[in-house]
Amino acid sequence: MISFPVLSLLSMLLKPAAVMIDMEGLPDTGLDTSSWKPGVLPSLQDIWDLNDMQIAAKNVLSGKDYAYYRTGSLNEYTYQANLGIYSKIKINGFGFRDVSNLQTSTTILGYNFSYPFFIAPAAKAGRANKSAEASLASAAGKSGILYVPSISSTLSIEKIAQAGVEGQVMFHQEYIWANTSQVIDELDRIKAAGFKAIFLTVDNTGINGIRTRSMRYTTDSDMRTSHAANFDLDSLAAFRNLTDLPIVPKGIKTWQDALACLHLGFPAIYVSNHGGRVLDGVPTSVEILLDIRKHAPEVFEGMEVYADGGVRRGTDALILLALGARAVGLGRPPMFANIWGEEGVLRLIDLFGQEMKTSMQLMGVSNVNKLNSSYVSSVSFVVVSALSDF
Repeated sequence: MISFPVLSLLSMLLKPAAVMIDMEGLPDTGLDTSSWKPGVLPSLQDIWDLNDMQIAAKNVLSGKDYAYYRTGSLNEYTYQANLGIYSKIKINGFGFRDVSNLQTSTTILGYNFSYPFFIAPAAKAGRANKSAEASLASAAGKSGILYVPSISSTLSIEKIAQAGVEGQVMFHQEYIWANTSQVIDELDRIKAAGFKAIFLTVDNTGINGIRTRSMRYTTDSDMRTSHAANFDLDSLAAFRNLTDLPIVPKGIKTWQDALACLHLGFPAIYVSNHGGRVLDGVPTSVEILLDIRKHAPEVFEGMEVYADGGVRRGTDALILLALGARAVGLGRPPMFANIWGEEGVLRLIDLFGQEMKTSMQLMGVSNVNKLNSSYVSSVSFVVVSALSDF
């Protein structure tokens, strides 16, 4: 007869080992991965925030595909700063406010959306799920939020447009290709497919950032791209002649460029450091928005401002909105949520929306369009200013 201690030992040896995942310094929210199996999609019932979705994606995706989404450039200082800057910002929570009737809806370029956050351009959604961008488009449409697919998507411009729900408004991202014929062709297709505006990426011209984490899975060390390297302010002004769709320069990282876009008459700008994937060491969107407010406050009065970068919680989005952004982009999180397809993206939108609504009530603001700098503690301005003034 086998003794009880021996049976216990055999049971332990036969039991699958708990999944051990490097959490990469993400906040510890009690996520338990002990029942997960490597490479197997965990239940969405385990998922309670956007950080959980990243860990789940890390468990499911190949090392190459996870690195493609996750990578930053060089030492990833900017990638880490994007995540960490929000811990330095203190939010004011006002009492004596009626928050019984919350309004989270807003307009972006005149179009109505249910929330002031959107799914930002991110390439190759097909690396996470065979549905690729289709599940992002349909989830955004069903939730009433904006989706802006990348020109480097897995699916074609036309197939993404067809994946949306009836009456859905989507914008589209475009790069500044050196081949002008390619640019014109894509802009024509984007308009014909029904997209309503262009997010024109202006911070990735001629060359990519050196993304070591992702490069380990390739043999190609050539950072050159087919993007135009000679694209200047005159070229930006002339670009508008190629389409009659509204154009929003994306990748604004200085108050000087923000002001130049205002003077050129653009309806909006998109403050972004490309998720820390291009030039390492540049400021976060929080710092850029503060810099614009300090040196060129007229930008916020004369045009709409969008922002992204490290947004993982509803409070992160509310901070950017309080600092002057009209809408906030989510880049990597929807890619990670897409491992479950549409169901995962819908859960992301629901979780993030609930965080935003709960935090709004606790801050004492009932209308997302009424957020302003009074909801950010003055202590935060001193701390962040100390980071950039030297």
